[in-house]
Amino acid sequence: MSSIEKAIERLEKSKAEKKSVDRSAVEVEPEKTATPEAAPSETVAASQPVEEKVSAAAEEKASPAVEETVNESNEEAKRINLDYEALSSNGFIVPHSGNKQLSEEYRIIKRPLIRNALGKGAAPITHGNLVSIASSLPSEGKTFTAMNLALSIATELDTTVLLIDGDVLKYSLSRLLGIQNEPGLIDLLSQKECNVSDVIIHTQIPRLKLIAAGHRSEKSTELLASKEMERLLDELSNRYSDRIIIFDSSPILATSEAAVLNQHMGQILLVVEAGETPVDAIKDSLSRLDQEKAIGLVLNKSREDKGSNYYGTYY
Repeated sequence: MSSIEKAIERLEKSKAEKKSVDRSAVEVEPEKTATPEAAPSETVAASQPVEEKVSAAAEEKASPAVEETVNESNEEAKRINLDYEALSSNGFIVPHSGNKQLSEEYRIIKRPLIRNALGKGAAPITHGNLVSIASSLPSEGKTFTAMNLALSIATELDTTVLLIDGDVLKYSLSRLLGIQNEPGLIDLLSQKECNVSDVIIHTQIPRLKLIAAGHRSEKSTELLASKEMERLLDELSNRYSDRIIIFDSSPILATSEAAVLNQHMGQILLVVEAGETPVDAIKDSLSRLDQEKAIGLVLNKSREDKGSNYYGTYY
């Protein structure tokens, strides 16, 4: 029985027992191997949108295609200052948040993802540094997971993070950070004159950059499935060998955009809300994913009794 099958079996047993939420989670099979194996860890999820002022000016210069300036200190770069206090109050692991347990949980989650992204996993992964954070249904904690994972990876000494809002219908990440009116992913795909340098947003965290969902389009699915999207992702994946690109995806069962976006990813992390996500929905979501990719699960809001071991029980 595979690790994902074991995870589903355990979810079936735990669903009836859920009476309260204990903001924690377990990750299953985060690392791609020739024969998939589980590499457990856990995290916490559930958040409310946090509005933030966007301080910005122009943008960094770029050469043709999707090139961005290497000089990160460019004074004309578009920037925002993340509201640490507001984010911390909603459970995000911003610098000096003091949430050591949550920080440690995300360290465990990110380690195999980084190994896969940098080609140090057990098996090579095409576009391993393109990571999708998905869920079966809305409100399972995928945006919370994507943001915290990006914040955690940004603390690495040899890795940078580009966090992209790929939920081009709901704009969850963009609304969280107050960048919902900024040009972004959809603009890159729909406007030939738009380059990455026009939409990339710097933060006060040197190793963390953002791209908003962009302006809405009725052709969002077609744009994500276009040759332009393939060219963009090839460029993002190959230009910087130390950069991990994280997409906050749409819910797999709720939109057609999610399936299209996940086809391009090297790694997919599926967020599951303990006691709430139907097991059939999890199985359905997994069946829609390419099994050749590195697929992991994050069990969110688990009621595990951690006792003396705050990591709980793994499977």
